Amino acid sequence: MDERRGRRGGFDRGPREMHDAVCADCGKETKVPFKPDGSRPVYCSECYQKHRPARSPRRY
Repeated sequence: MDERRGRRGGFDRGPREMHDAVCADCGKETKVPFKPDGSRPVYCSECYQKHRPARSPRRY
């Protein structure tokens, strides 16, 4: 078994680097796992729930 693979089959990259950001909706300070570049709005976890795209129902 490949030692780099995690339990879910992904690679273990170690702890993620988090970056400070300000929510585009409520203005609350938050941390995100990517470096915001200003080209897209960043939301805190609470506001993200309101803005995330609706998931399409699964087809079997």
